Amino acid sequence: MGTNARILTIGGMPDLADRMFDLLKSLELRWSRFIDSSELSVANMNPGIAQPVSEDTHELIEAMKRGHALTHGAFDPTLLPALVAEGYSTSLVSPELTTRVHEAARSRGNLLGVELGPGTLTVPTGTMIDSGGVGKGLAADIAARMATEAGAMGVLVDLGGDVRVSGFSPRGDSWRLAIENPLDTSRRLSVITVADSGVATSTVTKRRFRSGSRETHHIVSPRTLKSTTSDTIQATVVAPTAADAEMWTKVAFVDGHAALLDLARRYRFEAGCLLVSGEWVTTPGWPVTDA
Repeated sequence: MGTNARILTIGGMPDLADRMFDLLKSLELRWSRFIDSSELSVANMNPGIAQPVSEDTHELIEAMKRGHALTHGAFDPTLLPALVAEGYSTSLVSPELTTRVHEAARSRGNLLGVELGPGTLTVPTGTMIDSGGVGKGLAADIAARMATEAGAMGVLVDLGGDVRVSGFSPRGDSWRLAIENPLDTSRRLSVITVADSGVATSTVTKRRFRSGSRETHHIVSPRTLKSTTSDTIQATVVAPTAADAEMWTKVAFVDGHAALLDLARRYRFEAGCLLVSGEWVTTPGWPVTDA
């Protein structure tokens, strides 16, 4: 999924972590936009035609639709053509892999027109779906769920900043996680304590490209169809799932940190933002703990 994966299990069978890594690899094969045979790529390149997909892909699309509605469109997984135009067309870990864009695709597609049937996915003409960060978040959720069902007393799955924790930590209580400062990696923005939660961190300081004379990055605004320019450098969200946390972070980059904090209060999740000014701001219930 273009990033490093880290798994920690407490209890369970000795081969559990290996089985979880195999699961993550299988999800990448189903969802990657860099793999022509993935379920999403096949659906994207055959618009209007129902394609067979797995239950996991059903869950992914359902999560996307929910996130799109809750964020008032700030999270939009149909911006793949715009993202490619901003310079992110080639895999960062396997440069030989590139994204194919359908000739009829529009910069922003129609998520409401994406249809799920019994074991099928139909993408309307002009629309392309990108699993993006929410794919990493949901993959962490699915892997953690697998570990719990397999008898693990605790589990942590970290996919490049999308984290899902469940059960007991190695200390026998909740999990402590450090939030990195992208401007000074020797310092931490915060240390938090969480239990049975998803934690996602998104930043515009990484995955940067050039589009003509402009420097761009991987978070595209559905409002402008260009890389976002907001008051936020990095956003971290603590929510019930990693998929939800990942989708909520996009609000800070599209509509600004105040919009994210407002939604956090309304929907009862926690958020922290590093602003362009260097200020670190959080919701009142931010689960900070001693380092």
